[in-house]
Amino acid sequence: MKKTATLLALAAMLLAAVPGHSAAAKAPKLYLDGTELTAAAPRIDKDTTYIPIRTVAEGMGFDVDWDKSSKKVGIHNGTSVIELTIDKKTALVNGQEAAVPVPARIMGTPASATTMVPLRFVSENMGLRVYYDAPAKSVYLYQPYTAEGGEQAPTDGRNGDPQGGTTGSGGAASGAGSQQPGGAGPAGQAGGGSGPPVSAAGSVTSILYDGTGTTTIAYQGTITAADPFLMTGPDRIVLDMPASSFADSFGIQAGSSQAGELSVDGPLLSKIRYAYLTDQPSTVRVVWDVAPAVTYTLLKSDGVIQLGLLGPGQDAPASPAAPSGDRIYKVVIDAGHGGRAPGAVSLTGKLEKAFNLAVALKLNALLAADPRIQPIMTRTDDASIDLKPRAEFANRMGADLFLSIHANSLEIPASGTETYYYRADSKALADIVHKHLIAATGLPDRKVKTAAYVVIKETVMPAVLTESGFLTNARDEAILFDEQSQNRIAQALADGIKEYLQLH
Repeated sequence: MKKTATLLALAAMLLAAVPGHSAAAKAPKLYLDGTELTAAAPRIDKDTTYIPIRTVAEGMGFDVDWDKSSKKVGIHNGTSVIELTIDKKTALVNGQEAAVPVPARIMGTPASATTMVPLRFVSENMGLRVYYDAPAKSVYLYQPYTAEGGEQAPTDGRNGDPQGGTTGSGGAASGAGSQQPGGAGPAGQAGGGSGPPVSAAGSVTSILYDGTGTTTIAYQGTITAADPFLMTGPDRIVLDMPASSFADSFGIQAGSSQAGELSVDGPLLSKIRYAYLTDQPSTVRVVWDVAPAVTYTLLKSDGVIQLGLLGPGQDAPASPAAPSGDRIYKVVIDAGHGGRAPGAVSLTGKLEKAFNLAVALKLNALLAADPRIQPIMTRTDDASIDLKPRAEFANRMGADLFLSIHANSLEIPASGTETYYYRADSKALADIVHKHLIAATGLPDRKVKTAAYVVIKETVMPAVLTESGFLTNARDEAILFDEQSQNRIAQALADGIKEYLQLH
């Protein structure tokens, strides 16, 4: 699978995220993962907010090249390449044309000219999350965290007081409101404590809101969260995590009244606040300021806690039923890419879509031989199917599991097997499938990771995406296109699915 999502986000980022500004409006501040990008500020022109592409790209670790004669800017990170042309409404992403609704422009004086790209809502598979804090006139860009040591989404760089107010960018909040015995803040508030902290068994490494109702709290060590509870006056959801602390990246010290927040502009949620509730014992509290009648779902797995918001009358997603002797499980098998989307290209010119389909067909045959499983394929030939229809198909079929089969590529040397999931309820499936898959490929273990790929985000059942190896690595390629290896991979996927479903 080509890693083009983040690059495509740079080509077409958030238009209309900043509402109702005129050409003379004051430009907002721009933050990337909590750090203000001051080299070149955003600009507003004719109700469109533009951001400096070089500043953002280099902040994310990309190289940027400028060709003055052709007015083209190239952005690359060793994996993929994107090419933008000034005043042109299309871009090239790894040689494939992609639409840019409002073209890039050069702004500023001749001495300070900068390539600016319009901000547009960053869709679920483009790698960045965008939040606009209207009162602070600030735009926050977040890279998605990876549970296994990758990027983490830090705080937005602002601290909030326990009553939900803010002190401005980078300010320290004071401990407003009365303090309860033991250093606890007012009930339902994310307050501070006093005295030296008691050792914590786990550390919160990131708090990330996905813009659609789900908050993901990632942590290291051991955290046993208490059950959330609802409070009114104002309406809020409160989650306490005893024997826990904040990672150093949050900049929140135990024993202080410091707090942090994520500002959210949505119908269900206005703000997420977090701070130490007490430091003896060390307890982290997270508070969601919600609309009336909002409820929640909670999913817990190793290293991840996810809280999902439910609007009035909205039902929680159905949980997979416990295995039973007479039940038939529907498993959707998704052969990635296909048709006009070949996926990655190997060193010898072989196509990822061919590998994906070959393994998918073998897996389908293995599962079909078990009367307790009904395998359903998203494609059985070289068909072109977009991403969302694959997820919608699985949802419509009422699938119990979803598995998407892919192979990787990188221009820099890389080898190994990865498995991805998005929601916490998919992590157990990812762990089991990955355990079998790495044994079958014999390649380096690149771990289980999280990513907001459309097919595993938009599906409502446990869903994983596998990357068996790198087609840009000679050894990996030879293994992946060897039929016996494909048989082992298919068998491993079948074994993982059956183990997860407890079908012995």
